Amino acid sequence: MFSNDVRLCLWLFLPAKNNVYDTFAAHSFYLFYWCIPARQIRLSSDQIEAMFLKQNLALIAERMNVSIADAAIAEATVWDNPELSVGDINFWKRRGTDEYGGAVASPKQFSLELSQMVSLSARRIKLAEVEKIDKEITVRQFEELLRSLKMELHISIAELVYLQNLLKVIESRQTLLEKVVAGYRAQYQTGNVTGNELLRLQTALFAVNGEMNEVRTEYNAHQKNIKNLLALEPSVVVIVAEEQVDFPSPLTLDPAMLMETALASRPDLAAAVLRAEYHRKDIVYQKALAIPDISLGVKYDRAGGVWDNFFGVGIGVNRNKGAIRSARFRLRQNEILVLQERNNIRNEIIECLENYKAVYSFLEENGVNRSIQSEMDKMPDVYTKNLLMKNISMVEYMDFMDSYHASKEVLLRSRKELRLQFERLQFAIGQTIK
Repeated sequence: MFSNDVRLCLWLFLPAKNNVYDTFAAHSFYLFYWCIPARQIRLSSDQIEAMFLKQNLALIAERMNVSIADAAIAEATVWDNPELSVGDINFWKRRGTDEYGGAVASPKQFSLELSQMVSLSARRIKLAEVEKIDKEITVRQFEELLRSLKMELHISIAELVYLQNLLKVIESRQTLLEKVVAGYRAQYQTGNVTGNELLRLQTALFAVNGEMNEVRTEYNAHQKNIKNLLALEPSVVVIVAEEQVDFPSPLTLDPAMLMETALASRPDLAAAVLRAEYHRKDIVYQKALAIPDISLGVKYDRAGGVWDNFFGVGIGVNRNKGAIRSARFRLRQNEILVLQERNNIRNEIIECLENYKAVYSFLEENGVNRSIQSEMDKMPDVYTKNLLMKNISMVEYMDFMDSYHASKEVLLRSRKELRLQFERLQFAIGQTIK
């Protein structure tokens, strides 16, 4: 019932029971083969991105930082809690005398104190301003994480499309070589071909099988990556639906406009600029900390001194030094880093644009249209039939197959590179190019 399913397989080795298999040694093993049917899902690039935005666990966790920043703003505006303390409790009653010298029992001794810290510099309001900027930085950090993860997703999509097509090419060549090897093996048994010719084909098939294993290993790595990004189960296999994508000509892309867009759109640059504002607000806050805080308090003491009931008030001063100087140095340091970041972005855009131009021009000059490509894809079957009918030599056949396979791989890799370079250019700009 699973003839058309992909399977995930696990080998289990279990020790055999000696009382059943007496002829085996004590460490003999049963061998079981357990196959788990894998579920294939075919998705377009848009469907994959929509699933990513909804299900990616790193994004879900990062969104919580915005709520944490909101809570920090609310907490910054709250007054310091008043302090209430009870002390000097005496569990024994004192003995005293009245005005006539008679013995009387005095009430138990205890004291009660209430104090409140009062800020004279409105430091809570200034701290709230710092926390608001910190929230804006948190939002930009979330956008930067989204941008980076989307780039990672788009790379995996491009790689999977490339590897899916490459596997088809290798599987086709593998099938043809198996057919040729089977035919030559039959002819070798009748003495129509030499052993060297058969061996040449068998080594070619061995090389193709090795290449297939390498490509599948790479394919499995990108499957793991995309399933991690989409939070999918291990048994799922993602098949990316290939779509016709029209990439814009590099001639329509103005470097100056791209730089201007990037400087206005990049969340990492926006976060760096906001950090400068954060340090400016922090300097104001540190200056507020240098202004003393006053602590006001009242105290009641019963039977703790010469008076049976004592009421008093108190005032205290608490002066913080404030890290004003270090905050100023951090501001200056950040301003330099912002200048460096702007320069990095400009250079990154030029690099990505030049790389995109190179791949685009290569495909424009050397690309094959789909009708010609369809005719070319029929040629391996034609050459295989001619080889089996002895119309062409093995050297001609192998030369063609090697040339066809190499050109097909270059074409698929160039299309992948075009997509990747376009994605890198969009990543550098911070926006989608329409």
